[in-house]
Amino acid sequence: MGDEIHRSDNNTLNEVLNKSSTVDPKLYERYLTNKAIDEPAYTVLAVMYGVLIVLGALGNTLVIISVVRKALMRTPRNMFIFNLAVADLLLCTVTMPLTLMEILTKYFPLGNYLFVCKLIGILQATSTYVSTLSITAIALDRYQVIVYPTIESLQIFGAASILSAIWLIAMLLASPLFFIRHLTHHELPMTGNVIFSLDFCIENWPVDHGRAYYSIFSLIFQYTLPILIVSCSYWSISHKLKRRFQGVLVSTDENFQRNRRQLRGRRLQRTNILLGSIAIIFCISWLPLNLFNLIADLSTDSNKFTSQPMMVCYAICHMMGMSSACSNPILYGCLNENFWKEFKDILCIEKRIDEVAGTSQKLSIRRKSQKNRSKPDLVTGATDYQQCNTVSTDMTMLTKC
Repeated sequence: MGDEIHRSDNNTLNEVLNKSSTVDPKLYERYLTNKAIDEPAYTVLAVMYGVLIVLGALGNTLVIISVVRKALMRTPRNMFIFNLAVADLLLCTVTMPLTLMEILTKYFPLGNYLFVCKLIGILQATSTYVSTLSITAIALDRYQVIVYPTIESLQIFGAASILSAIWLIAMLLASPLFFIRHLTHHELPMTGNVIFSLDFCIENWPVDHGRAYYSIFSLIFQYTLPILIVSCSYWSISHKLKRRFQGVLVSTDENFQRNRRQLRGRRLQRTNILLGSIAIIFCISWLPLNLFNLIADLSTDSNKFTSQPMMVCYAICHMMGMSSACSNPILYGCLNENFWKEFKDILCIEKRIDEVAGTSQKLSIRRKSQKNRSKPDLVTGATDYQQCNTVSTDMTMLTKC
């Protein structure tokens, strides 16, 4: 019975392709070239995805190298940023290329391999969940350190346990996509005894509207809850720092007190901008993709969402979501003083400046750089790395750790 159905499906698809060559030559050509989108949209999407992949991969690789190469950077707090960079690197090197492949192709181009079809689904979802869960964990960790500084700070073992839990939860949330993805294989006889094979990696949900239910589930756990937790945590942090800043600073040295308040004021402003940017960018990046998936899955006419204009629209929404993999290294890395110093060391930025400045200025720049590295903080009295490992109860932790 199964073989009869399979032969029937092949014959039907073969008839459709043969008729399409006379009715719609473009459709016939799309199957032969395996292109779902015509030019110039095909090339434009490929280039845009390529730019995002390269930028995101470079930025997150810098974050990973910064933590791996120096023991002082391997703090419990930086381990969360390291985990976020790993997840975002997966988004850039795995999720984005595979999604681009699915958008641009008419049928599955990786052959008749069921495990590959299933693995693609769970890899795409897992990396997305790990990224958003890591952002949530970073917000909660900062909330605990700033709002409740008397509670014992997180240690390496505790951070490792939380990171393990993040990956386990992400795989559990993504596991339905492994079980419902199936591969259909068709062999079509062509002229000259040539066999044309078509493979389709599809989702076969066991219940009606199963895809819509999972989209709602994903909207809650991948977007709604994380954005609420991140926004509430950072609002509480900002409010706490503002109250702490407004406290009276007692000192016999008026100049020292004035300088200290100015420094804290600048840091408070910078911290508020940083925290607000994280929440806003997270919200804007992921909202279009989640709304598109929800509307498409709840729609009674799913065919209209497979047309070329809608696929291009989906690609744009997906790129906005994936752009978070490019912005995260900036928000959590470049705006972090210690990470920024490591980036400059890795890229040899200061060395190039020295070479351009000339031999006479080289020693001066180097001495100034070394002085800034070991200069005690005006607020806490600790150096940069000491602040991250010991004193982390004000906005110093948010801009340096």
